[in-house]
Amino acid sequence: MTVPRLSPPDAEERLPRFDTPNVLWFFGAIATTTASNAVVAAVQPSARGTWILLVAIAFAAVYAALSAVLRASRLWVPGGLFATVVVSLVPAVGIGFERLIGVWPSTATQDGPAPQTFQGAVFALGLLTIVVGLVVCALVRFDFVLSIVALAALLTAQLFLPAVVDHPSPDDRATTAIVSGAVLVLAGLLLDRSGKRRTAFWWHVVGLGGIAFGLVYFAASEGDDGGWIAMLVTGIVVLLLAAPLGRATWAVYGVAGAYAPVVHYVADGGGSLQVALALVFVSLGIVALGIVVHLHGAAWGARLRERYRL
Repeated sequence: MTVPRLSPPDAEERLPRFDTPNVLWFFGAIATTTASNAVVAAVQPSARGTWILLVAIAFAAVYAALSAVLRASRLWVPGGLFATVVVSLVPAVGIGFERLIGVWPSTATQDGPAPQTFQGAVFALGLLTIVVGLVVCALVRFDFVLSIVALAALLTAQLFLPAVVDHPSPDDRATTAIVSGAVLVLAGLLLDRSGKRRTAFWWHVVGLGGIAFGLVYFAASEGDDGGWIAMLVTGIVVLLLAAPLGRATWAVYGVAGAYAPVVHYVADGGGSLQVALALVFVSLGIVALGIVVHLHGAAWGARLRERYRL
């Protein structure tokens, strides 16, 4: 007689659900992150950043303690969310520390989030946020922490760009967003192959978001028709791969990426009646495609995963 292997009693408790407590927890944590960083940003940078450092450390210490207490009480989700808030405060702590030791660049505030020259101190904070986020995620085993890590990776790529391109242009910024987003998506696919689908989620979401940002920029550039074509092709490819990969996030980005160029070209090619009628047929086609995927997508996906070992 074989005894079935059971998951630990708290396995399901660790996973967020779409219910009222989780909505309140996540909204409250995101609002806490925004408000706490806003408070730190409002602190006067006097005394070489000492007050910025102390306030940021105080917030991080309180939230770390709350995370530990909540996790000890088996409240895994709010405990993990407070750990995420701690990671979001790493740049604020770093800014205070770098001001204190005198390495924070005086032009950082004027340059904004996309400096034209390489600033090693700012770039170091991006790397530090990524490392701390990965360590915290490994400790608390809460995948939402990776949303901060993935966003930090996209921003850090932008901070590194001036080291290889002098005074990068908006086109350079958009290209960097596409390339760094593709790297994050590749990391997500590798995690999928390792069976870590929940861990891979935020790499897919943020990575595809970076690609979408770059494609939208090129499509919106005046006279750049190639941007719309690239968005259309990418959207179709992502949409076709969504079902075999079992990734609803790919379907969301794929539909948006394929539909927006269609609207653009249809609007350019006819009057209001023709536009509305054409979009009716395109929209019905999307519904029909959903029916086909529902009926046959699982079989197609199984064959594709078996053939290419996805």
